[in-house]
Amino acid sequence: MRIAVISIVYHSTPPRGYGGIERVVYTFVEQLIKEGHDVTLFATSGSYCSGKTIAIEAYDPTIAPSGWRRKSDIISEEALYLSLCSHLDSKRFDIIHDWSFQNLFVLRHPEKMPFIISTCIPPAPDYRRPNLVACSRAHAALCGPYTKYVHYGLDLKDWDYSLLKQNHFIHLAKIARFKGQHLAMLAARKIKADLRLAGIIENQFYFYTMIKPLLLLSSNIRYIGEIQGTNQHLKDARALIQTPQSFDPFPLVILEALASGTPVIGIDQGGVAEQIENGVTGFLCKNITDLMDAMQRIREIRPQDCRDYVCEHFSIQRMVRNYIQLYQRVLDGENW
Repeated sequence: MRIAVISIVYHSTPPRGYGGIERVVYTFVEQLIKEGHDVTLFATSGSYCSGKTIAIEAYDPTIAPSGWRRKSDIISEEALYLSLCSHLDSKRFDIIHDWSFQNLFVLRHPEKMPFIISTCIPPAPDYRRPNLVACSRAHAALCGPYTKYVHYGLDLKDWDYSLLKQNHFIHLAKIARFKGQHLAMLAARKIKADLRLAGIIENQFYFYTMIKPLLLLSSNIRYIGEIQGTNQHLKDARALIQTPQSFDPFPLVILEALASGTPVIGIDQGGVAEQIENGVTGFLCKNITDLMDAMQRIREIRPQDCRDYVCEHFSIQRMVRNYIQLYQRVLDGENW
């Protein structure tokens, strides 16, 4: 199958540092190519894949914002649209798989060729897209009654795992209020557990008014900054802690932790419950009291069970297989 894959214009694909969805797209494209498909990736400058890559030079990932905090953070995708107009030809591609945010080409020219749109963020109130695919069951329910979903997957041969753990916990996410690092810090402080925070600082106000004071008061908690590559940090940790304070569709780092043989303690938001089997691969929590209890019980979770679980449910092969089925439905004339 000849597939045009359109990536996000905020970071390179794969990313250098932060950029979860770009890692998903890259791993997905590589597996498509391994399975014999002819893939062309449209992405920012600095992007690459084993197939053909068309770099959109108008986008510089080194100066792009890490997320949307204000209207000025939204990057126009008109330059992406113009590049697609000059390259997309129904004679060259069987289907378009669009991961971008604004989806300008497929919305303006839906008749050109079959397409699927994948979304990775909670929808705005007026968000409507044809042939939409979310990343979790909870995410699909939020997007609309006809939305399909496909869970992300990992290329598990790229993930080392360890059954021997150090004593510290790790919270790995960009530093922002909606990621809720302060909850993990308060729980760790109360039970005197060692905790490391890793991630780029997106919200300076939150960091200096909430995180920094707790760091100064807590000798058992350290901020280690943005890290390059998560595997070693995750496989060393006693558990990953995730504390989203708003709907989180399907945080990739949870799969990365499980692949590293590391249990996950997560606030039950969005698609988190679809990633953690409570009491088997980690614990689902609702508040600080639950977090404290889970941290004290974490040795009940077997690291091997975490690795086995992600291998069974969240491989990249399974993700590709599920998307190929959706491609075929669209190619057969189905729309939703």
